Amino acid sequence: MSAFDTRFVATFFLLFFLTFFVSAQTWTQKLLIAERDYDAGRLVNIVDNISGGFEKSLGEKGYTREEKIRALKLITKVYIFMDNESKSDEYMIKLLRADKEHNLDPKVDPAELYDLYRKFRSQPIFRIGLRVGVNKSYPNIINTFGTGNTGIVSKIYNGVGESPNEASVNGGSGTGFFINAMAERYLDWGLEVGLGLEFRNSQYSVDNYITYGDSLQVNGIAEIAQFAVLSTMVTHQQSFFRVPLLLRYNFKYDSDNSFVPYIAAGASYDYLLDAKYLDGNRTGGTEYKFDSDLSLKDLDLIAKNNFSVFACLGLKMRVKTHFLTLEAKFNKALLNYINPNNRWSNNPLSTYDLAFVEDDFSLDMLSFSFGYTYSIYNPQKLKEFK
Repeated sequence: MSAFDTRFVATFFLLFFLTFFVSAQTWTQKLLIAERDYDAGRLVNIVDNISGGFEKSLGEKGYTREEKIRALKLITKVYIFMDNESKSDEYMIKLLRADKEHNLDPKVDPAELYDLYRKFRSQPIFRIGLRVGVNKSYPNIINTFGTGNTGIVSKIYNGVGESPNEASVNGGSGTGFFINAMAERYLDWGLEVGLGLEFRNSQYSVDNYITYGDSLQVNGIAEIAQFAVLSTMVTHQQSFFRVPLLLRYNFKYDSDNSFVPYIAAGASYDYLLDAKYLDGNRTGGTEYKFDSDLSLKDLDLIAKNNFSVFACLGLKMRVKTHFLTLEAKFNKALLNYINPNNRWSNNPLSTYDLAFVEDDFSLDMLSFSFGYTYSIYNPQKLKEFK
């Protein structure tokens, strides 16, 4: 690069930064002059400046966000005191769009601004929340069934319990995952309602034991029971499409609070998408194992429709006007998970080959989730004040 080219580039950048610096000074000076005029009661001067380009400059990049909010609040106050209702309404909306959930300062802001502010919707029209999490199943037994006398049948769900005669327990964690999307609307007094859609995948495992044998006499005196254990293990996976409806109460719901704890309760319609045995085997006696998945929905062994209620405990962490969320939830199913009409007739593989039959139970869940909630605003004057 020649010496001329170097001087040309240097001069160009110098002029660019000088122009930007002077413009920034001009924008800031305009705001300071307008604020001094307001303090001195020279409202007409501010209106003249607005028509002279002060308003137009708000859309340019010279103002910082804080300066733009100051300018919009100043113009709103000017039109309030000039009794120009349409203009004060217009700039209140612009202020709320620039600074969502804008907080007024009782030490600085006049009562007239408070009176105008309360006539506008400053809360989000609704929020969209997305959560992902893990769940753990808790089968709640209603009635026990077995291929023989239930007195000699014992079952262990998700590896919790002791097997007879020290037989091995295959167990299983009973864990799954879920994805939830919910539209939420703030009511008042810290209350919110929400309607969502959820996909939930879950599992449970069953170790099924049948104890059988004969009682023998030794020397005609003592009885010794000779027992054997027939052991069956199955892993059951299911997926649901759920439609939850909830009511949430937020503690300390205020834009000044960075952390907002909450409690919630609700109900859900649960539709079965799929249910199957992932694996199953029997040991003791004639051993048996199936290698491919066995669909239980096709056999109509599982109830396709269910309802549940739930309770939540969570924490919101404010990110500007949005939230990160942590939540723990317990879900209580209200109906039998099994279709009892087809318990015996529609499950020949598990009944005869595995020597296993399902109990009546509700499938309860404990879940933990992490999420993000996005707030959508549309500031407008409330209907009762139009």
